[in-house]
Amino acid sequence: MNKNEKYSIKKYDSIANTYDTSLEGKYTEIFKQKMLELCDVKEGDKVLDVGCGNGKLIDKISHKAKIKAYGIDISPNMIKECKSQYPGIEFAVTSGEKLPFDDGSFDIVTICCVLHHLHNPSKFFEEAKRVLVKDGIIIVGEPCYPLIIRKITDWIVSPLLKAGDNNLFSHKRLMKLFTDNGFIITEVDKNDFKQIVKGQAS
Repeated sequence: MNKNEKYSIKKYDSIANTYDTSLEGKYTEIFKQKMLELCDVKEGDKVLDVGCGNGKLIDKISHKAKIKAYGIDISPNMIKECKSQYPGIEFAVTSGEKLPFDDGSFDIVTICCVLHHLHNPSKFFEEAKRVLVKDGIIIVGEPCYPLIIRKITDWIVSPLLKAGDNNLFSHKRLMKLFTDNGFIITEVDKNDFKQIVKGQAS
């Protein structure tokens, strides 16, 4: 386990019970609403939310259709909170870079404001491609800031916060992760602070 993973666990364990009212919770809610719109599910689909936090996004997705819902997070306290709030969803403590599921297990994979916490984002995309069915869908939500704000955040803000952040993604870098890992980009929602990209496994 690397240093940033340890920071992430410590940070999100500490706010698991109050995540919705925390700064992080309020910020990510904006992303989740758009991701929910883009998540077209049908009865019987299997959906995995990576870095599920307190389970709010995967719970909302599960209300769109009768699906088999799963969530994973690196924070044990977050998963404890998930299990107490949403007993009908399966949750597990694990990293987004090594998914404990068989090949072709899911129809949809979502990840909201988590990719910049991962030590190896390409590894996540490889794993997502592996666990998705042919033509499966991935939906990624990430902050999107101008270069100067990204650099200030990466070099000053993130080290001070010690929340396990790695470098934020430019839009170009995020799109390249999709195409380099065999995903066809099907929809993009981008503005000055958020980017949500939907892709299909090719």
